[in-house]
Amino acid sequence: QYFYTAVSEPNQGLPQFITVGYVDGHLFSQYDSITRREQPLAPWIKKVDNDDPQYWDRQTQILQNNEQ
Repeated sequence: QYFYTAVSEPNQGLPQFITVGYVDGHLFSQYDSITRREQPLAPWIKKVDNDDPQYWDRQTQILQNNEQ
């Protein structure tokens, strides 16, 4: 599951846009409008780089488009 949240007037250092990805209730990825990169958060998902080195770049581009 992916959850998308947008805030119209962020304050206190909150990002304006954030997505988080969960599998079976466990957080595995995050993207926000401050870093502008999707980041793997679970050790098992970080291994996707071995099979598909461009995976995080493609996912980041999708989320940057969604942020727009």
